[in-house]
Amino acid sequence: MAERTIKKWHKTLKGKGLNNNQIALVAIDPRTHFIKALVGGVDSKTSEFNRATQAHRQPGSSFKPFVYYTAFATGKFTPRTTTLDNPVRYRDGNGWYSPRNYDNTFMGAISVRAALAQSRNIPAVKLGKAVGMNKVIEICRTLGIMSPMLPVSSLPLGAIGVTPLEMASAYATFANYGWRSPSTIIARVTDGSGNVLIDNTPKPRLVLNPWAAAATLDVMQTVVQQGTGKGAAIGRPVAGKTGTTSSEKDIWFIGTVPQLTTAIWVGRDDNRQLSNRATGGGMVAPIWRDFMQKALKGVPVENFKPPSKFPRPKSK
Repeated sequence: MAERTIKKWHKTLKGKGLNNNQIALVAIDPRTHFIKALVGGVDSKTSEFNRATQAHRQPGSSFKPFVYYTAFATGKFTPRTTTLDNPVRYRDGNGWYSPRNYDNTFMGAISVRAALAQSRNIPAVKLGKAVGMNKVIEICRTLGIMSPMLPVSSLPLGAIGVTPLEMASAYATFANYGWRSPSTIIARVTDGSGNVLIDNTPKPRLVLNPWAAAATLDVMQTVVQQGTGKGAAIGRPVAGKTGTTSSEKDIWFIGTVPQLTTAIWVGRDDNRQLSNRATGGGMVAPIWRDFMQKALKGVPVENFKPPSKFPRPKSK
């Protein structure tokens, strides 16, 4: 199903002017962290490079939920907290860093929920500064993202390289309210006599604060209901995030329902610009929607648990 979806959309995107595009998809069951589908490229015969596990690409705004989660986990922020989307500049190394929004405008006072739904860059950088970039990195490590990261001011905007598998696995941990098992494609290995050599029965550990994970999912549902991820709506509750890097070299949509988390990345192997109109919301969310509608056929509609079901973290 995943392979057919990717072949089809490779052609569709080509028709929209995205030449030499590559696509990777990873789908994980968040309840077990078993990998249900993993596609590393458009055609494994022409290139054996597995972009799902080997390509370290910039996640752009799909990195922001890690920053928002970190803020919620401090107990000092909620989805209703007001943040200012206004011009700022930060000392960064020897120079200054002035983050800009995708549309070069400022919205002034907005809620944290609206800031993520509309994928505003400045509030994400401000939240990262408020909680500390090292804390954000620590959360990423907890989620299993082991790619190199530096605590720079642009970190909340995804100025690092990660694999689609790392991103799918991290979002799957949110979808399971902070319970995590190592993501695996091997359930069990036995020898000829039936002796179990490897047993990957999930042994989930609670690695995140459940209230903060539920709050992150709650805000990510607004992304799909009324934000940049509207193209991923599938008629059931979806929490997700679009990602578009500056200069449109990498576009993403990562989204989840309670039973399945799927990350899709589109980009070029030579890391050149896809097209100046390429966005995760416009071009990747529809691929995600197409795959999920097929993958979830016959799977009952399930709601996410609201944050109110969990005790709120005490403000440190």
